[in-house]
Amino acid sequence: MKLYQHIIIISALILSIILFYKDGFGAVPFLLAAVYLSSIFIKEILRSKKNQ
Repeated sequence: MKLYQHIIIISALILSIILFYKDGFGAVPFLLAAVYLSSIFIKEILRSKKNQ
């Protein structure tokens, strides 16, 4: 992914945390952020293993 795509996704997650936290649904954006960051982490590990 390109850098601007990461910035858009992270800013959308932060905005949704702010909006949903007031209603008591703050855990949902945190779960989405955890899934997103985990997928990036796994892709980077697979890419680094492929380069070795």
